[in-house]
Amino acid sequence: MRRLFAVNLIVLALMFPLAELTAQEHEEDHDHDHLHFSHPLVTESPSPDTKLRLDYIGTRISDQIGLHENVVRLEGEYAFNHSVSVSVVTPFVWRTAPSASRASGLGNIEVSLKAASLMFGDRGLLLGGGLSSTLPTGNDSKGIGSGHIVELEPFLDLGYRRNGLEFVGLARASSTFRRRAGEEVERTLAFDFSALYQLQSRLEGLIELTTERALFGPDAGLPRTSIAPGLKAFPFQNRQIMFGASVELGTGAIHETRALLLSGFYHF
Repeated sequence: MRRLFAVNLIVLALMFPLAELTAQEHEEDHDHDHLHFSHPLVTESPSPDTKLRLDYIGTRISDQIGLHENVVRLEGEYAFNHSVSVSVVTPFVWRTAPSASRASGLGNIEVSLKAASLMFGDRGLLLGGGLSSTLPTGNDSKGIGSGHIVELEPFLDLGYRRNGLEFVGLARASSTFRRRAGEEVERTLAFDFSALYQLQSRLEGLIELTTERALFGPDAGLPRTSIAPGLKAFPFQNRQIMFGASVELGTGAIHETRALLLSGFYHF
């Protein structure tokens, strides 16, 4: 844990001065709408923001095991300025099937640091990246997260906005640490993409794609790809509150996987 804390401090120390300098260069620009991206549902937004988000995720895998799992996830994000934010995601998991594996409990808490460059903001382009850390707050005996493994996931992202159309791309590489004897190395490479279009002033449609593959082990090289169409609605004109729904459909090696995502956002 000390090493994890040190890594986060180093990343923060490197990113914060650059973000502060960029923000100062744009302090006279009071219209930041062209720099802010509407949050995708599955893919992470490239825009630092201050918000609360509550998700429900119901996952069903219709194979021989027949896994049914539900997650309620609370996220809080705080933006220090238009360039840097930190977020904490707390998941609570309960598994209802198969009957022999029924369990519930707190999953692994995720802490993330995100930074974005405003250099090309006037062109609708946002470049950034950051680091996510998954803390060992789960339970190995229940099969919900882990009580000892730490996961680090650096990522790079890009967002492009033009009129009512937004594109977001995210590349992330994860590695696990503090493994016990006999536990395999887990390293994965993943890419997320999102395309969003403003259908009406208070309604947005989006299509998202996620693909990841293991870099080590028996499943190395096999892509796990899913596609997720969704809708977002803003019930109030100030757009501080937003609701969204998305259906994630597995393809290829995970074609038996289906997931429903329901989200609520409150922006400060």
